[in-house]
Amino acid sequence: MMPPDSTWHRGIDLIAVERAMSGRGPCPVLTDEEKRYACREMTGAEMSAREIAERIGVAERTVTRWRDEDGAES
Repeated sequence: MMPPDSTWHRGIDLIAVERAMSGRGPCPVLTDEEKRYACREMTGAEMSAREIAERIGVAERTVTRWRDEDGAES
């Protein structure tokens, strides 16, 4: 379990992911790992594949594939 005030987790910039999720201002450049992490987090927040794809700069099909690979509901 990570401390509540952590800004990094296993190489993931949690602040950048939060900014991408919030939709406030421009989305920071995310690494591939951060995009997948953000996708999981946004899926958990019940965001649509289209909205996730637009926020993190990938194709909607990529979001759907990642969800399938993770066993998440689309």
